[in-house]
Amino acid sequence: MPSPYGNKRTVAKLVSELEDAEKLNSRGRAYRRVCNLSHSDKKVVSWKFNEWDYGKNNITLPCKARGLFISDDVESPVIVARGYDKFFNMGEVSFTKWEWIEENCRGPYDVTIKANGCIIFISGLEDGTMVVCSKHSTGPREDVDRNHAEAGEKHLLKQLAEMNVDPKDFARMLYTYNITAVAEYCDDSFEEHILEYPLEKAGLYLHGVNVNEAEFETWDMKDVSELALKYGFKRIQSFDMNTIEDLKKLFDDCTASGSFKGQEIEGFVIRCHLKSNGKPFFFKYKFEEPYLMYRQWREVTKDYISNNSRVFKFKKHKFITNKYLDFVIPILDSSPKIREDYMKGFRIIELRTMFLESYGMSGLEILNHEKVAELELRNAIDYDKVDEHTKFLIFPISVIGCGKTTTSQTLTNLFPETWGHIQNDDITGKDKSQLIKKSLELLAKQEMKCVIVDRNNHQFRERKQLFEWLDELKEDYLAYDTNIKVIGISFAPYDKLSKIRDITMQRVIKRGNNHQSIKLDELGEKKVIGIMSGFLKRYQPLNIDKSPDNMFDLMIELDFNEIDSSLTNVKQILNEIHRAYPILMPEIPTDDKIDEAFRKSLEYKPTVRKIVGKGNGNQQKTPKLIRPVYISVNAREHDEIINLVRQGVANNKDLSQKFEGLLANDRLQKDFHITLGHVMSSREKEGKKLWKLYLTRYHDQITEYNNNHKENNSGNNQNTSVNTTDKLKFKLSKLCWDDKIIAIVVELSGNETGCLIDVNGDIVNGLKCLNKVPHITVCKIDSNVKAVYSNVLCEKVQSGEAQDENVKVLKLSDAKEFVGDVCLNF
Repeated sequence: MPSPYGNKRTVAKLVSELEDAEKLNSRGRAYRRVCNLSHSDKKVVSWKFNEWDYGKNNITLPCKARGLFISDDVESPVIVARGYDKFFNMGEVSFTKWEWIEENCRGPYDVTIKANGCIIFISGLEDGTMVVCSKHSTGPREDVDRNHAEAGEKHLLKQLAEMNVDPKDFARMLYTYNITAVAEYCDDSFEEHILEYPLEKAGLYLHGVNVNEAEFETWDMKDVSELALKYGFKRIQSFDMNTIEDLKKLFDDCTASGSFKGQEIEGFVIRCHLKSNGKPFFFKYKFEEPYLMYRQWREVTKDYISNNSRVFKFKKHKFITNKYLDFVIPILDSSPKIREDYMKGFRIIELRTMFLESYGMSGLEILNHEKVAELELRNAIDYDKVDEHTKFLIFPISVIGCGKTTTSQTLTNLFPETWGHIQNDDITGKDKSQLIKKSLELLAKQEMKCVIVDRNNHQFRERKQLFEWLDELKEDYLAYDTNIKVIGISFAPYDKLSKIRDITMQRVIKRGNNHQSIKLDELGEKKVIGIMSGFLKRYQPLNIDKSPDNMFDLMIELDFNEIDSSLTNVKQILNEIHRAYPILMPEIPTDDKIDEAFRKSLEYKPTVRKIVGKGNGNQQKTPKLIRPVYISVNAREHDEIINLVRQGVANNKDLSQKFEGLLANDRLQKDFHITLGHVMSSREKEGKKLWKLYLTRYHDQITEYNNNHKENNSGNNQNTSVNTTDKLKFKLSKLCWDDKIIAIVVELSGNETGCLIDVNGDIVNGLKCLNKVPHITVCKIDSNVKAVYSNVLCEKVQSGEAQDENVKVLKLSDAKEFVGDVCLNF
């Protein structure tokens, strides 16, 4: 074993720096937690930082250890236990990219299998007291229902007893060597994770021994393995790779198979050394699959137990996750004990394994590309099948006064328990999709079989809109395998439009104020006729040979009669639905029942007032909704962008001196961002639709912001930035510089459908940058110039129109890919 480290250097300077960092408001802020020890009256202080502060080039932390416990001794504090310096996944940061590792690290590359449990730090005090910590705490705790440190210590004592080792001797050894033993506690009887650790595999897997110093120093795996063998720890599999090429090949082979030597593992931890100073350097390589899929199954199961809902927002593995839910829901519904255990972290692997066994495939086989087609074929949903589980929607095609509402009321009066009716005129908000949302919400009720979506739908775009909403929103309300048949009912044949015009106008005028949106007394006869004439001019009659009208499963074309047309319509609809879908209508109601339902429908009075045209004095005004002024991507690596600009201007003495002067005088923007869209964009025809998509995407965050600022809902800019979970990747392209402003043209990663990346790593379809030339404003040289001038300059540069000799354009390095966070700016 290595030589003992008997002389511990003082860490008073480190504690002072940590205490200073504790006073910071944001970047680099330190957090302390004072912990009581289990077997001593002494205390230790746990120090940690926000996860996102580690690895930032523009943030210098006093210590990068994840897991840092210092004695509560004002005069002479010492490090009691120390974790690894935070290390990152392959490609997660600039210094875990292959090119950086190849240039800055040297082998051999010590590869260890990544254990999947909870991390435990073990150290000792001079008096033989053993100190066992979880990541950020130790000793008794009342704020948690599962104490990882205590569970780890319990297993350690059992392990030492089996090896005939006195715990005090073990603690003194750790103290003498001034080290922390770092282990992963893997035990399904205590807490399940993703990989399976049954009784025979459960235990403390020793994967590191760190010296208790501020600067990271760790033992080689050979010495770690010897200590594990001596004190009964389970040993982590490890092996050496001599070259970077061997390492790449290992990762490629394991990614292709999804396993290592036939076993599922979470990934690898790689230890090597920096060429510059010989210090240890760690990084990890985690497999995305099948663990992403397994975690997804765990989350949807918990959600079902909590909310009895099988609707989920995951985009990946949608099909197989629904098959998993098909399997586990009956088990969960039949056993409250399993539900209770699952929410406590147990039975997770058991349910997953049961499903995979019933399905006849392993997780890796499900993900194998060759199996995908077979999977889809074997379990494809038969959308032509109509049975007792099939549900129905009815979309009318009509103009005002054709009797669709009376007809709809009659039908629902006939089948009040199983048919529903949602009227567009009852929806007064700006979200037009509420029509289909409310229809699906009603249809999702167990007893409901059919819902009439009552809107005129007099144009192709409106019919198309309904089908698009249905496709997009169906699985938010109904199980994925629910088959919905859409019935169209055309109330206005094209060859009778002239007759329809005359009769419907007479009907509406005679009806007077008995309509939700057309009030004769308020609008006057001339205005009413104008509104109805507009509908008729815009009317696009049914065309079953053209999309979207060819998407209906059944189309009922009604004639148009002057007298009792609604009663005649109802009887025709009943006959045709009975003939096409007897499962929905096994019997046609008698004439007496139809007449009774019809008379009842004539008594209908609208209860919701909907205003057509300008003016709405009768409605209560709602507070004005504060919306973002602009949506941006805030760059994470501010200082690194500055350094790349420095390098870009280094060969131009004049620009280099000017840039250093601006930097020295603190003239550069404090934060760099790319504007994705501005509220002014919504006033332009091309930008209006895209801006609306952004507002829809971030509806929840906007609503939450408004709820938190109700007292200030005056519409004034609150100068507040709200983070979203989306991000964007970009590269610097060109530096554009004139006498007013400095800006950088950037290239956005993504594809033709969008550039944003969601929390699952998927492209967000349809969301693009509204600016013609995405860019970052680096500095406003002229303090009077508006930031929007960056648009003008960058567009001129990109189009080749920037002929002014004052405009300087420099190509920047395109090797580095930056990451930014999408923010809403109010």
